[in-house]
Amino acid sequence: MKKNSYIKISIITIICIAGLIGIYAIFNYDGIDTREAKTEIRITTSELFENFNNEKETSFDQYIEKALEIKGTLYQITYRDQKYSLLLRGDQIDQLVLCEMQVDQAPIIESLKIGDEVKVKGILKGFLMDAILLNCIVIEEVNE
Repeated sequence: MKKNSYIKISIITIICIAGLIGIYAIFNYDGIDTREAKTEIRITTSELFENFNNEKETSFDQYIEKALEIKGTLYQITYRDQKYSLLLRGDQIDQLVLCEMQVDQAPIIESLKIGDEVKVKGILKGFLMDAILLNCIVIEEVNE
């Protein structure tokens, strides 16, 4: 009878430890490392929206959760909750790409000015009014 009790306690302990490790991993997940992610497509903001308007939405499903490099004109820089976000504009004022930047990009972003041409790499999350990219890094400032 004691042997069964030890086995049950051991199994419950192992399950609890595995559960705690899983919860820790979920809450400390930083997402895909953009530097290591393979770029799926290189495109400008104007081309992105032109393709999106001309093709079916399903054609862009293949790029969701994938790394994209996008070049565009810096329209706005915001800082909130210790993170910078960049808005890149296409040829038309309503064509915007929202790029939520990685925290380590702050020194690079602080050197940028509105109107600069920049190229960023990020993970495409989808389209609402704008295209949304997360975990972005600045690849290069084109107007240097």
